[in-house]
Amino acid sequence: MKRRRGSRGQGLVEFAIVLPIIVVAIFGIIDLGRAVFTYNALAQAARQAGRMAIVDQDGSHVRATAYDYAPTLNLGPSNVDVCFKDLNSSQQNCSSSIDDCPPSERTIGCLVIVTAHISYVPMTPIIGTLVGTVPLTSTSIQPIEYVCPNDTVTTCT
Repeated sequence: MKRRRGSRGQGLVEFAIVLPIIVVAIFGIIDLGRAVFTYNALAQAARQAGRMAIVDQDGSHVRATAYDYAPTLNLGPSNVDVCFKDLNSSQQNCSSSIDDCPPSERTIGCLVIVTAHISYVPMTPIIGTLVGTVPLTSTSIQPIEYVCPNDTVTTCT
């Protein structure tokens, strides 16, 4: 079979043009998978911390539970917000630092709001440049089921 004179390196040139697009698509899919994993770990941390808070209203125990359920995220005190609201509160986050349901007035039915948040940074530099930092947030709102007697015991279980 006789080749035409100008088509000798055509396959190599086409491959060189398509390869970067394929590589970026593959790493984009990997970064998307990492983002979904990060969000799921964040949601699990908020949910489990909320479950702890419905029986133990100690903020340090609640935060520690969130840290324990998302060890790969390296959550710190600035990444987990815990607040308590009364049953009639329309607030769905901890943006107000005032608890509507202070420890002395907590009753069964007060709401605990646990918000876990983190900034996700893609590992691929090209994707990171295109997308930037993505803030991920998960909130768990639960009613208190047991009020911790603060003066009789140090922990509630």
